[in-house]
Amino acid sequence: MTDQSDPNRIEAPEHLPLLRSLISFVPDRLMSISADRAGEKPSPEKWSSKEELGHLIDSASNNHQRIVRAQLEDSPAMPGYDGDAWVELHGYQRRDWQSLIELWRLGNIQLLSAAEAAGAAAWRRTLTVGGSDLLTLRFVFDDYVEHMLSHLSHIGLDAAKLPSESDDPATLYPEKSAGADRPINQLMRRRWSPRVFEDREVERSTILTLLEAARWAPSCFNEQPWRYLVFDGSDREALERARACLVEGNAWALKSPVLMVSVARNNFSKNEAPNRTAQHDVGLASEDLVLQAVASGLAAHQMAGFDVERTRTEFGIPGDYTPIAMIAIGYPYRGDLGALPEKVRARELAGRSRKPMGEIAFAGKWAEPYNQ
Repeated sequence: MTDQSDPNRIEAPEHLPLLRSLISFVPDRLMSISADRAGEKPSPEKWSSKEELGHLIDSASNNHQRIVRAQLEDSPAMPGYDGDAWVELHGYQRRDWQSLIELWRLGNIQLLSAAEAAGAAAWRRTLTVGGSDLLTLRFVFDDYVEHMLSHLSHIGLDAAKLPSESDDPATLYPEKSAGADRPINQLMRRRWSPRVFEDREVERSTILTLLEAARWAPSCFNEQPWRYLVFDGSDREALERARACLVEGNAWALKSPVLMVSVARNNFSKNEAPNRTAQHDVGLASEDLVLQAVASGLAAHQMAGFDVERTRTEFGIPGDYTPIAMIAIGYPYRGDLGALPEKVRARELAGRSRKPMGEIAFAGKWAEPYNQ
């Protein structure tokens, strides 16, 4: 508990950097919990993980109000709230797990924005909560974060194992956010292609969610030329046959718990005319799939390195369809990086880079850079 004995101290909250870190890393950890498991109640009188996270959403809402009003009013008297009643009222047990995770993230971004707007002197301002003695705003903020950590531990997230902003970048694996020059969607920033996965199966419901994302991709004339062969381990012999189609350089993918093969239908179904954009459209669907993987706490790595003809023969792919890519899917590895072979570790921790904008976008004519 943060010391609140001297309200004249001008000092930012101890846990301000920690909240920034939690916002970055907790959603991914929560996504690794299946929706079914998140809805399980340890006992009838205890909260499920959905309800526990819902309580943290309510806590963020109430504490955001406290942080804002304490900066705008002199010693405001803020109400307390009945956590059980709020959880019941919001029906968190019936809510979508992924939506709750995003609501938690956005609520804490809003709270953090109000906290970061506070000048140094604001943290000695006071308020009361539910008839309490005067509390400094600094105490309220730090107490909020400590309360959050307690409930995250109930869900199964050990705060001691979460990264902090002071950690060496190498310890932040498997996060490798893109250093984008412009603001882009967080899923796009966080998507990358690791080669090491947790030794853990991926739930069928989660795999179906990935495929649902692919299903809603755009395509020429709404042809939807994509097809996916799925090897999820439920048929071990089929998975081993798929693994045998990988080239030697992709041997790392032999340990992936799920493999998929993306396939394009070569011709339009309405007239069998060649579909020039079929492979482009399959790429769109697969990008939707890999972004959904990020949102679901997974990683996906697409590979051209597999034996196309062997794959066609092994799995009976018709001649008017073209295998495009093998996709390795699983939960990203979070174990001891020192336990990985040196070559693998170096490859996993290598930086990410992209060509500059002027090399890929042209202004009106070829090779005229479109940038700035």
